[in-house]
Amino acid sequence: MSDRFVRTGRPSGAVGDRVAGAVLLVVAIAAWWLSHDYTSGFGQALGPGVFPRLVCVPLGLLSVYLMVRPGVNQRWPERAALIRQLFLLALLMVYAGLVEPLGFLPTALLTVTLMIRLFGAQWRQALPFGLLLTLSLYLLFEFALGMPLPDMPGLDW
Repeated sequence: MSDRFVRTGRPSGAVGDRVAGAVLLVVAIAAWWLSHDYTSGFGQALGPGVFPRLVCVPLGLLSVYLMVRPGVNQRWPERAALIRQLFLLALLMVYAGLVEPLGFLPTALLTVTLMIRLFGAQWRQALPFGLLLTLSLYLLFEFALGMPLPDMPGLDW
């Protein structure tokens, strides 16, 4: 039997790591490319595209490392874990598409709360912690870092 398959007949973790690395590399390149469209006001040294680019560099490097040297875990994730991972990717894509038209606060609250639920928390835990994390991120970016976030329609602070 090929070394790609474990006794279960499913692909090994090395193949999964390489696939994940390739997908993450595509995400890093796409995010880098899309971050150039973010503009800032006149005279600002750092615009809103700097943060995504700062995240894309290590993501790209680590994804290449994951493809070149996959982990030693030879267990392919179970179906439930794969579905959660796909739902998480879809959730992040929906967030990226809705953050401009709906604003940061409602979009981030929905996304963060659903992410917390994906990790197994109950609704009564996910909602307050999602709200706390969303407000913390808003305060961090708006006031501490001075990076404006998209406002909700009709709400210009």
